[in-house]
Amino acid sequence: MKNLLLYADTILPISSEPLKDSALLIKDGTIQDIGPSSKLREKHKGAQEINLGDGVLLPGFINAHTHLELGWIQKRIGGFKGFTQWLQQIIGAKKEGVSDLEIEESVLDGIKMQIASGVTTVGEISSYGGLDIPILKKSGLRTVLFREAVDSKESTMDFDNFEKLNLYEERLFPHAPYSCSPKLLERTIESHKKNKIPLGIHLAESRDEIEFVNRKANSFEDEIFPMIDKKSFKRKKASTPFEYLRGMGFFDKNKVTAIHMVQVGRDEIEELKNLDLGIVLCPRSNLFLQVGVPPLKEYADLKRVGLGTDGLSSNYNLDFFEELRVLHLLWSDALGKEASYETVYAATLGGARALFLENKIGSIDIGKEADLIFLNSKGESQNPYLSVVSSTTDNLDFLMVRGRILFSSDSVTSRN
Repeated sequence: MKNLLLYADTILPISSEPLKDSALLIKDGTIQDIGPSSKLREKHKGAQEINLGDGVLLPGFINAHTHLELGWIQKRIGGFKGFTQWLQQIIGAKKEGVSDLEIEESVLDGIKMQIASGVTTVGEISSYGGLDIPILKKSGLRTVLFREAVDSKESTMDFDNFEKLNLYEERLFPHAPYSCSPKLLERTIESHKKNKIPLGIHLAESRDEIEFVNRKANSFEDEIFPMIDKKSFKRKKASTPFEYLRGMGFFDKNKVTAIHMVQVGRDEIEELKNLDLGIVLCPRSNLFLQVGVPPLKEYADLKRVGLGTDGLSSNYNLDFFEELRVLHLLWSDALGKEASYETVYAATLGGARALFLENKIGSIDIGKEADLIFLNSKGESQNPYLSVVSSTTDNLDFLMVRGRILFSSDSVTSRN
């Protein structure tokens, strides 16, 4: 592959201060050099050049949690009050059935939206036997495919074989404490320790989950389990969902990505930091499902905090720019002027760290893979991070994954 020089008015490495009038050298899908445009042009004569123009070049967004397969279900959801009523509608829609074609079209549409809104990596939850896998492999996006595990699938789950390619890798994803018995959770822990592959799980999303782990009367056992012919299972009592999993050793020296983490006590934050747990925030989904807002001020001090759109089962769309803005608004009151940086961090390096991929992606550093986006300067702020937060799909002019250009607007100029 020919050397490629990318020029931009502003570069946001995320891991260091912004750079002005600078360039990147990309070779074989990785970032090989960074510096002032004039110096790199002289140093790397003969390289292909792309002038991105006025705007911001930064790492591609990481949608660390989404359900692309569930796009079809959006049109089947009506009004509801609270998490349980929403879940009842989801179960009802799945019982009605869906064709493979509808699922595949949902994934294809979802991928288009990811690229249009600057996403270069998706943390996809796969729950329909891998219908999404061939589509994602062909998409050009970097994919962490979480194979969903629930009690009803335990007998057919593969706990030992995980495919891993340059842009695609598989992990286990026990769905949640209420849908996975202690036995199934223990099997996923055993798989992790044996195969050294990170895990993911929905955790501490709703108040109903707290009642469940407290072994009090709860909507899961009273209303949801009867809908799916599921029997209650024995479990140890715990005060919080986090305490419940911690008690069974789920976090012990394990790489775990926990999704949502809304119902978390502030006294548990320090433990989260010590455990080096990955956390993915889904603010629009949480508001949509009326489950509350995570302790965002405290989470800003953690390093492995990323951002996800969740799926169209619990969101209006999969536009990552809109997810950014909502997180920024929620963070603004607590963090003030730091909110814009923390938001962009969560969308990039924080997401990479939440998925334990920071050695490859998430920042613009020599040796990292070239997953990059460029946002033009329409509506530019003096604060480049705020410029990113205020951008829309109209601002995206360029998107690259591992050195391969997946999108480039007519305004981007190239010369050999």
